Amino acid sequence: MAKAVLKSLKRQALAQEVSSRDLLLLVLLGMCIGSAVGVVYTKHLNRKLFAQLQLEQHQQDALHIEWSQLLLEQGAFASNARVERLARETLRMQVPETKDMKVLAP
Repeated sequence: MAKAVLKSLKRQALAQEVSSRDLLLLVLLGMCIGSAVGVVYTKHLNRKLFAQLQLEQHQQDALHIEWSQLLLEQGAFASNARVERLARETLRMQVPETKDMKVLAP
């Protein structure tokens, strides 16, 4: 009888040891799967953000080109020769002659 009880206790201890080991393996497996899902999600997010970065850089390049063209256009419109020509043709302005100028003392 004592032998049977001892044998039963050994089985229970062995069963408890096996179940705690199985529990540890399940926890480790769950952590491994969770880590893998995290890596996949991070990779996906990285690719998505990189695509957005590429789009923003393309837009930046387009805006830089437009800005350069606008600076050239501004330089062309603000040139002295153009302003003087428009003043003569459109407003019929002319440079005053020396006899028509008056110099004021400070």
